[in-house]
Amino acid sequence: MQILDGKIVAESIKNYFEQQINNLKTKPNIAVLGIKGDDASDVYIKRIEKNCDKYGIEFNLMMAETEEQFKENFEAIKNDESITGIMFQQPLSKEISNLINEIPSNKDIEGLSNANMGKLFIGEKDAIAPCTSKAVIEVFDYYNIDLTGKKVVVVGRSNIVGKPLIPQLLQKNATVTICHSKTKNLKDETRNADVVIMAIGKAKFLKKEDIKDGAILIDVGINFENGKIVGDIDFEDVKEKASMCTPVPGGIGTITNAILIRNIIESCEKI
Repeated sequence: MQILDGKIVAESIKNYFEQQINNLKTKPNIAVLGIKGDDASDVYIKRIEKNCDKYGIEFNLMMAETEEQFKENFEAIKNDESITGIMFQQPLSKEISNLINEIPSNKDIEGLSNANMGKLFIGEKDAIAPCTSKAVIEVFDYYNIDLTGKKVVVVGRSNIVGKPLIPQLLQKNATVTICHSKTKNLKDETRNADVVIMAIGKAKFLKKEDIKDGAILIDVGINFENGKIVGDIDFEDVKEKASMCTPVPGGIGTITNAILIRNIIESCEKI
């Protein structure tokens, strides 16, 4: 089985945007808004801040104590011309999350607003795709995996992976099936798939008996088992049957981080 190494893909993306940074007339300046109280969120934010510092991107962290303060912070920066990119850090209530639709589409660096989702679904070139979904597509592109006519099953229907993958996979002429918690005979779907993309957050859910010989597997899951990070795919179990698979860690997550930085740079280019 060929391992689809996310670190190699991420490096190719970084090499490209390092050249972009040197050509920018304006320095990227992003604002990250959230509400205090989530440890996992704090870890993710520190990773983003570290990457921004590495590439000379101004990083403004605005963590609120309350939802009302969050709204005040957002009002203060959403139309600030010096801010080139804005992102919301989950978890947030539905009411607060919906404020993302007030971010100018060219500053929506995570590609999660209705405007960017709409552009993505109708195939507009300036659409910003959610980073994790785009990371999956980058794997296919880097390893020259032709999806034309292939049956691709996506397990998971979130706004950051499953849903935005639909138009991106269709653009590659794949035949797309979306499965989720209410899907009947889920494993019948995965057994008939040429490509399976797992994004449900269940540790080692996909086993060798759930795939066909030579299947291509993409693991978006991040789970913890006995203190270790594992994916939604039982990597050791499927490796003798699948033809290709992304590892966890070192797969899609690594690429996602690189794509966020690329989105920040490209948003700055549009200002």
